[in-house]
Amino acid sequence: MVVQRRARHVLAVAGGKGGVGKSVFSITLATTLVGMGYRVVLIDLDLGGANLHTYLGILGNTLSLSHFFQKKVKTLDEVVISTRVPELKLISGAHYLPSMSSPGSSLKLKLLRHIKALDADFIVIDLGAGMDLNTMDFFIAADIGFIVTVAEPAAIMNAYRFIKGTLFRRLHGVFKNHRELAPILDSMAEDAAYSDSLMLNAFIEQVMAIDKAAYPLVNEISAEFRPCLILNKLGDAESKKLVGSLISHCLSKYNVTLKYLGNLPLVKEISSYLLDIPAFLRSSAAAVFQKNIRGIVRKFLLDIHDSSVMVEKLRLIRAYDDDTIKRIGGIIAGLPDDKLTPTEKKLWHLRLYFKPTEVVAFLLCKGIKDDCFFEQLFTTQ
Repeated sequence: MVVQRRARHVLAVAGGKGGVGKSVFSITLATTLVGMGYRVVLIDLDLGGANLHTYLGILGNTLSLSHFFQKKVKTLDEVVISTRVPELKLISGAHYLPSMSSPGSSLKLKLLRHIKALDADFIVIDLGAGMDLNTMDFFIAADIGFIVTVAEPAAIMNAYRFIKGTLFRRLHGVFKNHRELAPILDSMAEDAAYSDSLMLNAFIEQVMAIDKAAYPLVNEISAEFRPCLILNKLGDAESKKLVGSLISHCLSKYNVTLKYLGNLPLVKEISSYLLDIPAFLRSSAAAVFQKNIRGIVRKFLLDIHDSSVMVEKLRLIRAYDDDTIKRIGGIIAGLPDDKLTPTEKKLWHLRLYFKPTEVVAFLLCKGIKDDCFFEQLFTTQ
């Protein structure tokens, strides 16, 4: 069955450790987007620790991800359920199965394809806490990633580790087929368990010694990896003190620029609404909380507008499966040297695993067109 992307934007919410408020943030983010008129599907991908249905007051027996994993349904559309928030849909992670905690690569890719095939303006994915490889892969696969943390040493350190881990995971995804560099990344990932250093500079040294032409791409990957930062349970004054340190550390240690979107205040009354977070958002106690979440949403909406204009205008495809990547790679390899030098071909081919839409846009600027660049209803004439 051919599954094509229909979701306009996929957002992933993660936290370096549990208890930082990522699930509550996921619900408030989704609810706020619905209130602005967007079609939103909220997905609980905390595989093994799902609780969004509880926070939304859905305590009965419903369809969930387990039905998809067990192939009792063919598509994720069939397990989408309604919530108490009009127009907000949910894919629950209830009915835990042991196999859900560690899906194989093929099942994980199938799940991602079906997530992106959901017909919605925004898909909001609530991920599990910590640095599970599947969690990092889902985070990387999203269009925008949010990292939620609180002002506690353990939470801050785990947020740093999550950023480091996802960056290395992304580098490995690009260079996984590079004969010399892939083993080096594997070795560094193992060593990272005993060190808090990113070792990015050490990897760059290896790149310069083995394949100097790949250096610009390594630099681009780290520079373009810009997760959004949300500080939870903090007032404005405290947030200002902490955010500078967080951003500075990530830039100096990881060469990663965090996009700080704002803070959410500590509201003690929320503990009375843990079986109905939307009811809290409607309460008078949530006034400042709601104001801050709206500010966060406005900031990231401004960021995504420009990036989506080209895709919408040209009707470029949104989902790149292995066959499409291979076909575009063949197009690049077949270009004459007067259009792209061998070194440029190599870099653009590697970039396919990182930013395929940018590669397609580049080829179009070079006057190169192919049906696989566009949605089926678009003609290249």
